[in-house]
Amino acid sequence: MKFCCPRCRREEEIIGDTKPKCLICDVSMVQATNSYKALWMSPRFVISRMKLLIEKYGYQDATTNGRFKKEREAWTSGMYALGLSEMQNREWWVEIETVEQTPDTRLHYMDQSSGRNCIQTQSIEIVDWEEHVDDPTKVIKQKCQRAYPPHFCLLMLARNGKNLDVELLTQEVLRQKVPFGEIWITGCLAEGLMTMVRIVPNAFRFDFETARSLEKLKEQGDIMQKLKRGTSTEVQELGFVYLPLP
Repeated sequence: MKFCCPRCRREEEIIGDTKPKCLICDVSMVQATNSYKALWMSPRFVISRMKLLIEKYGYQDATTNGRFKKEREAWTSGMYALGLSEMQNREWWVEIETVEQTPDTRLHYMDQSSGRNCIQTQSIEIVDWEEHVDDPTKVIKQKCQRAYPPHFCLLMLARNGKNLDVELLTQEVLRQKVPFGEIWITGCLAEGLMTMVRIVPNAFRFDFETARSLEKLKEQGDIMQKLKRGTSTEVQELGFVYLPLP
C-alpha cells in the first residue's frame, strides 16, 4: 500500500503496517486515495497536478496518452474554472466524473446568497481542437449531433495556435440545432495569458493572467467533499489528500 508523509511529502510503499509513521518526520503518514470519486478539487490543484504529470512523463506523453485523459480534462476544466473565479469573484471547484459517460467534469461553487448553502453546478463536456484540424466548426458540429441535456456546457480547448474568427464560427454553429446551454473555447494567447471565448448563447470574451489568478486563489483549499446532513448541504475540507500520479 502506498503512503505519503504530509510534512516532507516522502512517498513509500509499505506492507503490513496500516498506520505507519514517517521515518524522517515522525508523523503519521497518509494512505493513498486511488479514485477521484466525489472529490472537489481546486483549480490550483488540478493545474499543478498536470504540471507534475508533464514533469514525470514528458509533455508529449502527458498531453496525448489516453491513460491521462481524466487529468487533461481536469486541467482544461481547471483553467476554465480559474477564469470564472477571476471573472465572478467566486471559488469554483472541479469534480471529475468517475461513473457515468457524461459529463466529463462538473464545476461547483457554493452559493450562500439565500442564507444557506446552495450548490450551483455546471456540467462540462470537453473536446479538443487538435493541431491537425483547421476548422473548429467541424469539431463543434460533431458534438452537437449528439443528444445532451440543455444545461450541459461544451468546453473546447484550442491546442493548435490557429487564429479564430469568432463571428464566423458563431454564425456557422447557430445554423444548426445546438443542444448545449453554453459553448466556450479556451486557449493560450501567450505564455501565462489565457483566453475564454463564449459563442453560445451569445458572444463574450475574457482574458486573464494565470499566475495572477492563481495567486488570488492561494487561500482556497486543495480538496473538499460534499456531505449530506438532513436537508442542508455542507462541504468539508479534507486537508492533505495523497492522490498518487497515474
